[in-house]
Amino acid sequence: MSTSKRILITGATGMLGSTLVKQWQPTNKVYCTSTSAALPFMQHHMEFDIKSSNYNALIEWSQPEVIVHCAALTNGNYCQENPSEALEINGLTLKKLTQSAGKQCRIIYISTDAVFSADLNMAKESDLPNPDNVYGKSKELGEFFLTQHSENYTIIRTTIVGLNSKNGKTGFTEWIVDSAQKKIPIQLFGDVLFNPISCKQLGVEILNILDSDLFKNEIVHLSGSEVVSKFEFGIRLLEKLNINFDSVSKGSILTFNQRAKRSTDQSLDCSYYQKTTQRSLPSLDQCVDSLITEYNE
Repeated sequence: MSTSKRILITGATGMLGSTLVKQWQPTNKVYCTSTSAALPFMQHHMEFDIKSSNYNALIEWSQPEVIVHCAALTNGNYCQENPSEALEINGLTLKKLTQSAGKQCRIIYISTDAVFSADLNMAKESDLPNPDNVYGKSKELGEFFLTQHSENYTIIRTTIVGLNSKNGKTGFTEWIVDSAQKKIPIQLFGDVLFNPISCKQLGVEILNILDSDLFKNEIVHLSGSEVVSKFEFGIRLLEKLNINFDSVSKGSILTFNQRAKRSTDQSLDCSYYQKTTQRSLPSLDQCVDSLITEYNE
């Protein structure tokens, strides 16, 4: 049975952060922070600029046992065009966070498959990072600072899909659904592979990590169990929503030049997590079903 915890979630109005807040608030004392205003369902929120020189005020306000650090610049093109800002927000924040949090506070850092290059298939925790772009480099820097400055952390590399709680903010999932509903022609990459996990499913696994006290001072890969293309994911999502997908076609990432370089193989080997926890990670159908449940709520 899950034990109630005092948790600080950074990036709380983003796709993952807001999902975790809604999911965890009923059974935990959840404190939220973001650079934007609180969403209506948030019980404890503090607007805070993570570019601040230190996080003492944030830590004193929330007094967390656990920090789940979701805040990040995730737009690859923006990071490529603004490398200093990306390295500060995605990297340097981890150094400042550990300096303010104290040794008793456990930091869960949400990292990414983008720390690896396209040369790897089913990247393992033991594989050396070799990012293809500034976004991946900035997240790798965050991992470095955390491992160097904290003795109470877990780094989770993952590839999430989800829905945004913030009005007007559209992510990958919403773009697919909205475009198909409006019959706007779109292309989904048939040559980009990933093994997605929904934000809600990741939230369940993070709580399991905290309850079991596993992966202390480790990096762990935590994503879905099934590797598919972005095209296969989109078609399965639309099929299960009973939305016509005639306007969706299969494209190639090689034809898109006006974008930051991105690995075509974003798959993560999560066998270490499954072996250690004896838990099964979600298939594509289970991932999509989780999204549909959230979509209908």
